[in-house]
Amino acid sequence: MPWNGIGARGCRNLASALLLALLPPTQQFFRFSLDEGELAMNPIGPVEKAGLEEALSKIERMVLREIEASNDRVAFNEALLHLIVTGNAMLYISEEGLRCYHLNRYVCSRGPMGNPVEAVICEELPVHLLPEAVQEMLKEEDDKLKGIIEDRSPLPEFPKDKETVKVYTYIQWDDKQCRWHQEVKGRIIPATEGKSPKELSPFLPLRMEVVDGQPYGISYVESAALADLQTVEALCQAIAEGSLASSKVLFLVKPSGVTKAADLARAANGSFVTGDPNDVLALQVQKSTDLAVAMQGKQQIEARLSQSFMLADVRDSERTTAEEVRLQAAAVERSLGSVYALLTQEFQIPYVAKKLDILQRQGKVPKDVMDPRLVKPIMTVGLAAVGRGNDLEQLVRFVTTLGQTMGPEALAQYVNPTELISRLAYSMGIDTLGLVRSPDELAAEQEQQQQLAMAQQAMQSAAADPQKLANAAAITQEMQQPVDAQPPNQ
Repeated sequence: MPWNGIGARGCRNLASALLLALLPPTQQFFRFSLDEGELAMNPIGPVEKAGLEEALSKIERMVLREIEASNDRVAFNEALLHLIVTGNAMLYISEEGLRCYHLNRYVCSRGPMGNPVEAVICEELPVHLLPEAVQEMLKEEDDKLKGIIEDRSPLPEFPKDKETVKVYTYIQWDDKQCRWHQEVKGRIIPATEGKSPKELSPFLPLRMEVVDGQPYGISYVESAALADLQTVEALCQAIAEGSLASSKVLFLVKPSGVTKAADLARAANGSFVTGDPNDVLALQVQKSTDLAVAMQGKQQIEARLSQSFMLADVRDSERTTAEEVRLQAAAVERSLGSVYALLTQEFQIPYVAKKLDILQRQGKVPKDVMDPRLVKPIMTVGLAAVGRGNDLEQLVRFVTTLGQTMGPEALAQYVNPTELISRLAYSMGIDTLGLVRSPDELAAEQEQQQQLAMAQQAMQSAAADPQKLANAAAITQEMQQPVDAQPPNQ
């Protein structure tokens, strides 16, 4: 029986933080970017590039809608919990959604560079749920299973080991392809063989932390919190047992005294009993000092665990500010950079590529638009968000320092406001398309205002001449039209 729940609470909180960071529900966590090197070798016109970027934006929204409509976040949260505790998990991507295999259900081997080479998944399935072709195969292999298969009662009265059969899935990766098939009783199940390009493999063996030369990773708990968890568990057990012993109420009565224990036990509250108060003594453990030391040590270890598991551990002070809390949360977020980097390469990029492949096979996305040589998926959350957060902090610090040392006039003189707005928006992950005016739009608007001012001056100078006044009014009306307005047909 566990004596402390900070480990379970911390694992769930960390899994939730990783889930929201890698698959955020309120923002786009990836985008399709054009390869600049490929564009340099095969240049295209600005109109074609703009059309291609618009098509890629529509495909991004289609992939996001597909993810939102599935149960992928539920399965990925389960995988994150296993990664945090055991360090390994296997994900299977299908048209129905994600499925997570625990470490006790699969084995795998990896090459020298850490790429998966082989994997075997073991599943124990009820015989009646297997396809008919598999059931016929089992009838030929095992006579005992024949009776189970032929018995179609909803609750067959057979031992559990005879109701189920183990189905093995064998996966193999090479330099270019991923192949797989399923076996039962040592025979390959028909119509279960498949293959795909290596980068579109539906099987993703994930690791929490890489160990060079090892096929499996180590967990976050093992590397960062195991010693503290074991110590706080022992301290909590000692504190709980000591508190229970201290809360037990016992009275000692002197054997040779005049006070009788039976009279005290039968006496009601507020009654009078004949006796000597020196004959009765309340039993005390007198371990409050020792329990206080254990409690202090437990609080210190729980503070370290709260920081490791990203639990709220705000400094208890009257002067604690929101900026201090934000900086502390950002520091903890940066400590997970290695986790984000690994999960970006082993989960996010293959996951988006496989989701896009499923939409292409379903005919929802045209294959000619998504040229793998030209279009590359770029992750915008996780490690990229941490990097943008650092850029934002340094940029704000630079502008603030420059404004304080040189003054606002020098800041407006030397800093390009358009570039500053662009960098701030990028650091915050905000798309500025249609939000911020471009330099061309600003120049056109400024030119229109100058022409309007000149026309007004012409009206004032020609107030005495009716003909000049009419011409100036016509020019003013024309200048007040929008910049992109089209002239009427002649």
